[in-house]
Amino acid sequence: MVEEPLWTSSEISAISDAVCLSPWFADAVQTDSREVLPGDLFIALEGDNEDGHDYVSDALDRGAAAAVVHTTPKGIAKDDGRLVKVTDTLTALAVMARYCRERAPMKTIAVTGSAGKTSVVQALRKALERTGQTHASIKSFNNHVGVPLSLSRIPRSTRYGVFELGMNRPGEIANHTTLVKPDVAIVTTVGAAHAQSFDSIEAIAREKAAIFGGLKKGGTAIVNIDCAYADVLKSAAVEAGVNIVTVSLDADAGADIFPITMRERYDCTCMTAKVRDLTVTYKISQPGPEWALNSLLILAAIDAVEADLGHAVLALASLEAEPGRGQMHIVPVANGNYTLIDDSYNANPLSVEASLKRVAKVPIAPRGRRIAVLADMQELGEGAVDMHLDLAASIRRAGIDKIFAVGPMMEAMAERAGVAFEAINDVRGLSERLSKNLRDGDVVVIKGANSAGLGMTVNQLLRFGAEVGALQSFGQIDAGVYTQRLVAE
Repeated sequence: MVEEPLWTSSEISAISDAVCLSPWFADAVQTDSREVLPGDLFIALEGDNEDGHDYVSDALDRGAAAAVVHTTPKGIAKDDGRLVKVTDTLTALAVMARYCRERAPMKTIAVTGSAGKTSVVQALRKALERTGQTHASIKSFNNHVGVPLSLSRIPRSTRYGVFELGMNRPGEIANHTTLVKPDVAIVTTVGAAHAQSFDSIEAIAREKAAIFGGLKKGGTAIVNIDCAYADVLKSAAVEAGVNIVTVSLDADAGADIFPITMRERYDCTCMTAKVRDLTVTYKISQPGPEWALNSLLILAAIDAVEADLGHAVLALASLEAEPGRGQMHIVPVANGNYTLIDDSYNANPLSVEASLKRVAKVPIAPRGRRIAVLADMQELGEGAVDMHLDLAASIRRAGIDKIFAVGPMMEAMAERAGVAFEAINDVRGLSERLSKNLRDGDVVVIKGANSAGLGMTVNQLLRFGAEVGALQSFGQIDAGVYTQRLVAE
């Protein structure tokens, strides 16, 4: 029983060239048939490797109310009343996105950047939903499909919307921000992510700065002036004719929003910050200067949409890292526990540096070690090898005792760093190899390109740890016996 349907057949017919063969209403929009629940609207998109039309039958079998198609799918009758026929399904999705954006009475925040954007989006969602109904991008829905899909899911009564805008080639940010039409836009930072598609880091900065060109009239650009390309960002905001709010971790930088005091721990950060005319004291449940900066960007956005700063700081105090994005686990191991930092979702030079700084702050036991599992970063272009080698100094500063290097570039970096390392050619046996090496008091960070599959390694380590914990609770653990069993498996 749906009290307020997300989409109806009459609505989609009115705004597009859609031909609905029978009336329907839907409470969700999906482009992956595996995620369809009864009553959802399925949109069949054509990709480079797969065609969503091949999965229409599966979506309908799962209970989809209707399926948007631009050709009749195999195995489906042309006059099936559940089909919604359009000229092009991706264009139809974009039309739906624009309509949803205008339909809801909401303030919208768009976030991009070379690192931290997903974390900022999710933190903003948690902060804003304490004030009013909030809709935000999920996972990393930030590309040419993810952005319009996120917009097409906006409930009618939404008060705040938060959207992540990503890119891997020129022109994408401008296209995304035209769809989102944000009231507030944030660039978290600028670095070498997706560098292979750009001539320089400055070109990446210009692409990120394009987010300000799509701001609504009277909108606000939030600029991190600690970024090396802050001038590029500010120039774009000035050219767009929007309000500019500056943020810095340096109290003497002349920013609008900055920390008065800041105390860092390995598991949290405590701050007092100036937010325009207000002084705000708060705790961030996530550690590191990157999260301190993120918190200032978040408070700047909350202030810009005139939401409740008090609710925002309460949300910052209770943040939990997303899986693969810095989640910390205390994992049982024979004769004790070790600390596992799961940062396995993705990697670029900025985010790897941040992970290493965090590991350096985590206390270790007297015999404990700092261990880094690092996989090659991707999409860095011609300078990829040098960008990996440049991490060697950060490895030494972080006090890393051992590296498990997944890929030739990380292997070369580990050799330059001059610390003990093991080269890993296949991650399928990595969890067992790690388990044989880990001991009580160790701190392990796992970081690399998502394509490396390190998330699987994290899940296996957690499973092994759960087994050890269960055995320990019954006093039945022996380090040698357990290690032999892992190797045998």
